[in-house]
Amino acid sequence: MSVISIKSFSKNPYVFGISAGILVILFNISIASLAEGSIEKGYQVFLTNGIFVYLIPFAVGIQMGLFRYHRNITAGNIGGSEKMGMAGSATSSLTMVACCLHHVSDLLPAVGFILATSSFLIQYKDAIITIGLLANMIGSAYIARAILKDRSLIAEAEKSVV
Repeated sequence: MSVISIKSFSKNPYVFGISAGILVILFNISIASLAEGSIEKGYQVFLTNGIFVYLIPFAVGIQMGLFRYHRNITAGNIGGSEKMGMAGSATSSLTMVACCLHHVSDLLPAVGFILATSSFLIQYKDAIITIGLLANMIGSAYIARAILKDRSLIAEAEKSVV
């Protein structure tokens, strides 16, 4: 496979979004596995997060697909929607990491701060993840709005050229 075809393949919004969703899954399982000491236990911890196991990678995948599509139609000019896309995905990823960080207390039980933080994260895990998902949805809506705006501007520019 040549460099050109790999590059064009990576510019496909579907491939980009699905890849981002898969990376979120792998990242979260890795964090949980490190905290638990084995991949099997990390995978089980990942699955105990219920519906969030599906929603977070799905939301990140959609947002990153929108991000890639917008970047494709605007020829790579860095604008506000791209920054929002990166921020929203980072927020979702950080909330998932925060959700799993309470397992670090298994490795460092002597550190009081970690225990207090882990207790907080356990207690408010769903709220933290929900806030991250809402931030992701806002970012996706912002990018979708920018796509619609930019598509209409491009269509107007093409009309004026013809």
